[in-house]
Amino acid sequence: MAARQITIGPEFFAKSRNDYDNWRWALVREFFQNSIDCSSRNIRLDVKLVDGNTVVEVANDGTPMTEDVLTGKLLSLGGSGKNFDGTTGGFGKAKEILYFCHSRYEICSADLRVEGSGASYDITSDNEYVDGTLSTIAIEGDHVDDIVAQARVFLKYAQVDCKFIINGEQVVAALRKGQPRRNLGFGTVYTNRSHSYIMVVRINGIPMFTYPTGLDRCVVVELHGASNEVLTSNRDGLVYPYKGNLSDFITELSVDKRSALRKAAVPRYVHYSGSKLSNYRVNVAEVVGSQPSLDSNVACASGDAAPLIDGVDVDGNRVIHAAIEQQSTTDHWGGAPSFAVGDADGDTTAVAHRKVVTLGTDFVLKNDTDLRVPGHFDPGSAQFSSYSSKLVRIWGRLVLEMHRLFDHEASFSIGFLFDDGSISSTEASYEQGDYGKVYYLNPAVVVEQRASYSKSFKKRFKLTERDRLIAIAAHEFVHGLGFGWHDERYANQLTDVLAKVMKHRKRFNWCFA
Repeated sequence: MAARQITIGPEFFAKSRNDYDNWRWALVREFFQNSIDCSSRNIRLDVKLVDGNTVVEVANDGTPMTEDVLTGKLLSLGGSGKNFDGTTGGFGKAKEILYFCHSRYEICSADLRVEGSGASYDITSDNEYVDGTLSTIAIEGDHVDDIVAQARVFLKYAQVDCKFIINGEQVVAALRKGQPRRNLGFGTVYTNRSHSYIMVVRINGIPMFTYPTGLDRCVVVELHGASNEVLTSNRDGLVYPYKGNLSDFITELSVDKRSALRKAAVPRYVHYSGSKLSNYRVNVAEVVGSQPSLDSNVACASGDAAPLIDGVDVDGNRVIHAAIEQQSTTDHWGGAPSFAVGDADGDTTAVAHRKVVTLGTDFVLKNDTDLRVPGHFDPGSAQFSSYSSKLVRIWGRLVLEMHRLFDHEASFSIGFLFDDGSISSTEASYEQGDYGKVYYLNPAVVVEQRASYSKSFKKRFKLTERDRLIAIAAHEFVHGLGFGWHDERYANQLTDVLAKVMKHRKRFNWCFA
C-alpha cells in the first residue's frame, strides 16, 4: 500500500491569525525581526490598498536566501535555519502569519522567486537579482491604516541600529532601556521617561509584546538568553514559569511600585549608636526632647517626678496626663506605663496602665544610591546642619506621637534614607531588620544636571510643611502596624488612621516646636 500524506487546505492557514493576540502586530514584528536577523541595515515597509485589498511589501538588504533555505526552511512547516544561534527568531511558526494565511504571496531573494498561495507555490531562478529579500503579500480587505499604525508602535518601542522606511518616511527605532531597576532572573527591568503607562517586553532590543500599567513611566523588560528559552512559539507571551513571574511583577507594580522597582543592590547602612551620637552633633533623645506639660501640678500616677504631656483619649472627651520617662535614661525615651485620667477641671478620677512606646537613641543612615551622603545630612560629620537636626526632631516626635495617639506599644529608632530620586523614590520608609524597627525619612531628592549629567542632593522638605510631614508619618506608621503592601487592606487602615489624626490634629503641634 502506498504511503499517503496529510493534505493541508487553505482553511488551516486562515485560522493561524487566531494564534496571535493581534495578528497585525505579529505580522509587522515578524517581518521586521526576520529582516534584523539576516543582518539588514535598511528595511522598507510599503502598505497600500489595491482593488479593495491590502498589499504589503517588505524589502531588506540582508543576506539573501539560497534555494535550500527557501524550500527546506522558509517554506517548510516548523522548519527554520536559525536555531536560535544569535538570532531572535527560530521557532519556524512565523511563516504562517507572514505568507501562508494570505490570499497570495511572492518572495524574491538573490535570483530566486517564489509565488504561492497557502501551501502551494512555484519557484524559479535566474530572475532579476535582489540584493537581500523582497516579500509581497496580498491580504483580503482594507488593513492599511492598522498595519501602518502597528509598524509605528513597534518602532516606537524598539532599539535597533537599522534604517526603517515606512511608506516613504524614515522612522527611528531608538527607545533606550533607561535606568536599571531590578533583575527578574529571566530579564532585567528598566524605566525611562520616553512614554507613560506602558511596559514593553523585548529581546535583543526587539519588542515582543506590551502591557498597560498604572505607572507614569515606560517600563522595559529586556529578556535574557535565547528566545526559545523564555518565549512561547507565537512570541506573544512567556513560557512557564516566567509567565507567572512576569504576572506577579505586573501585580506588584500596580500595588507597590516602590517595591516592584527596587534595585537588587544591597543598600549601605551607617549605624550610630546612642553613645556614639553623643560625641557628635546629635543625640536622638536630646534632639527629639520631651513635650512640655500644660499642667505641671498634676502628679504622675507612679509618683515619679517626670515631665507630663496633655492630650485627649481616643474618645476625644477626657483629658489625659501621661508621664514620660526622663531623658536621663539614655537607652530609651517614651510613654510611661501609667497615666491619670481626669475630668475637664483636672481632677484625677482614675489611674490606668498604658502601653509603653520607646524611642531609641540610635540613628541609622540608609543609602540606596551610588553617591556619598553630604555632611550636612550625616550626623557623623561636623557639617551636620541645623536643618537636618530640626528634621530629626520633627520626625522623631511625629512617629512617637503616632504611637501615643493609638496607644500602640513599640520600641523603634529613626533615621535618614537616601535613594536615587527617580520613580521609586520615596519620602519615607519603615523597615524591620538588623537594627530593629526603624522609621526612615528621606530628607533629599537627587537632581541631575542636564549639561554634565552629574548628580547631587537637594532638600526635599520645608520645615513649615506640617500637614505633609504628619501625613507621611501616618503613612509609615500604618506600615509599622504590619501592613506592608499598598493594597486594599493598607488603604483602609490608612484611611482610619488619618481620620483619627485629623480629629486630634492639635496633638501634633508640639512636634514642630
